[in-house]
Amino acid sequence: MAAAEETAAAGRRNLALTAASETSKHVLTLTTAVVTVTISLAKDIVGEATPSDLLWLQLAWLAHAISVLAGVGTLLALAGTVSEGDDTTSIYSTNIRLPAALQMAFFALGLAFVVVFGVLAV
Repeated sequence: MAAAEETAAAGRRNLALTAASETSKHVLTLTTAVVTVTISLAKDIVGEATPSDLLWLQLAWLAHAISVLAGVGTLLALAGTVSEGDDTTSIYSTNIRLPAALQMAFFALGLAFVVVFGVLAV
């Protein structure tokens, strides 16, 4: 029964690593989409915005850039964990949790800054 339990644990570990990877990829996609749309429409949305309003948009871009870097770090950490082949490491390892938490936090912060800009610039 021990071999079956080990196989089941390895399957759960692989599913968790895959889910973490997919989540990070989705957030990367959303982040780059927000930056692309706001930059593409910058002339239209910046129109009558004051310099202090523009600061919120610039902070949003900075937060999203940090989120992208942290997302890449998360994917690299996940790839390293998979390549180790060590069944004791998990998605809860600090090398994965830290960049993943930074990615999510800066993504949320970037969205909040875009919303604040949108409210102030209207």
